[in-house]
Amino acid sequence: MIPRCFVDPETWQEPLIRLGPDDAHHWMDVLRVREGDQAVVSDGRGGEAVGEVAGLSGGRVTVRVVERRRQDSSAAAVMLIQAIPKAQKMEWIIQKATELGVWSILPVMTERGVVKLDDERAEHRTARWQRIAVEAAKQCRTAWIPKVEPVVRFKALMESGPKVDVMLMGSLEADTVPLKQCLADLKVRRPNSVALLIGPEGDFSPAEIQAARSAGAIPVSYGTRVLRVETAALYGLSVLAYEWGSLGY
Repeated sequence: MIPRCFVDPETWQEPLIRLGPDDAHHWMDVLRVREGDQAVVSDGRGGEAVGEVAGLSGGRVTVRVVERRRQDSSAAAVMLIQAIPKAQKMEWIIQKATELGVWSILPVMTERGVVKLDDERAEHRTARWQRIAVEAAKQCRTAWIPKVEPVVRFKALMESGPKVDVMLMGSLEADTVPLKQCLADLKVRRPNSVALLIGPEGDFSPAEIQAARSAGAIPVSYGTRVLRVETAALYGLSVLAYEWGSLGY
């Protein structure tokens, strides 16, 4: 298998690209690459470069670029606004969201959410979640890395208003629109960006639901079954990926 990694976009136009220390260690000590081996590097923004390993010395690896290309993105940029669940579920959600082609992930703290983070812990978690997104992007061989945004409180986010064309909020309320019907209507509007809102284990509070509605969110139903947080996120993102082709259809 051809080794792949991500590089700093600021070094993208260089004819020789140097890998970061972690990737260099992995390529040298785990993958056992040799000079002349084919390699692929990406800027995490859709750009890919095919090249060959040009140097291996002093714990450093350089790749000589032979060809540059672009990897197509989906028709609509999808943001996942995810209430932080307990245990390891958030890491799993970020991994799968990356595989399904989201552009950004916005972790939020909610009234009914179990996880409460102070600023220091939130910053630490965000850094870890971003690393998980990078590793997931490597695994699924995509040139796109979603940005994991800093943790915010849900109501504050709704008051400021996410900068997207459409917001879809998974909801257990009675007056929701079936997701299938909503997406059929959106095909006419052809949005450039869509946010999917997924609540915590106890769902959004009535005040949060109202705040989301006031911000323009459309409450949608996934059907008659009550899904777990991670299942709801995966289901919603899978449907959007299918509709807008972020899986390469």
